[in-house]
Amino acid sequence: MKRVFFLAVITVLAGLFGFDAFAAGKKVAVYVEGDMSQANKSIVNSSVLARLSGNKDYRAFERNSAFISALDKEQDYQVSGEVPEKEIRAVGERMGVDYVIVVNAVITTDDQCHMSARLIDLVSGEVVKSVSLKREYTGSDVLANMANNVAYRLINKKSK
Repeated sequence: MKRVFFLAVITVLAGLFGFDAFAAGKKVAVYVEGDMSQANKSIVNSSVLARLSGNKDYRAFERNSAFISALDKEQDYQVSGEVPEKEIRAVGERMGVDYVIVVNAVITTDDQCHMSARLIDLVSGEVVKSVSLKREYTGSDVLANMANNVAYRLINKKSK
């Protein structure tokens, strides 16, 4: 009888802890790149992190400055300033996250903002989802709204 009770307790605890680990969500870091000021990149990063913070499937990790420092040390930036995806993945894996959202945002000379983002699974390297937006740039509110929209579309299962 004691063995049955012991097995039942172990089964219940394993189920609870297993469910708890699953319910905790996947760890996600955000990296913003593109041809814009550091202040604008910070607005985009903050907006994406804010959208992630309320999602039960993903847990946001503040890694932006750590990513930039690590990438600066390891990556010789080219003229474009773009960082290769494999380098972002390597830094993300060392930082202990499961996914990275990479946002590329550019404000063109004709006042158009182009923003694209991809959700990358660091284990497989698969781009799980990719989205892109274009809007007229009238100020920092446009960046915040676009970043919020991009993040929502990346993490929402019903969004395409």
